Amino acid sequence: MDLKNLLPKEHILLNTPCQSRQELFEAVTVPLANSGIVADASAFVTALEAREQQVTTRVEPGIAIPHARSAVVKRLGLVLATAPEPGIPFDPDGGLCRLFLCIAVPANAPTAHLGLLQALAEFARNDSRVERLLAVTMPSRVFRVLATVRV
Repeated sequence: MDLKNLLPKEHILLNTPCQSRQELFEAVTVPLANSGIVADASAFVTALEAREQQVTTRVEPGIAIPHARSAVVKRLGLVLATAPEPGIPFDPDGGLCRLFLCIAVPANAPTAHLGLLQALAEFARNDSRVERLLAVTMPSRVFRVLATVRV
């Protein structure tokens, strides 16, 4: 799977002004809906929130990989978003996150995202790569940092 095909520049939201998890979920859903990956933005936001209510998708301090499987998802999709310091309140404990890697999973392919999820979680465990990604100011430079991600 080529990350560049899965993450077009329109799916990269740098320094999002979102103030809450709900706003973030709405923001990351827009490019998915605009590109035809998600047929119903509201339903997908609801699916993201329902998944988050089960178990937080925060994988490291400051990093979350929200993902949801839904019938409104037409094909696997990915959106990367960053938030300025101090971050967005994300989990019930009030943990702040600055890096979000949102995955849209089609209901008819419930395991299609597992390799991607594993690769992104592994990337998130490398502090220096994450810091470089958070410092990026142009979407085109995101791929230089993500070049080490193998899906």
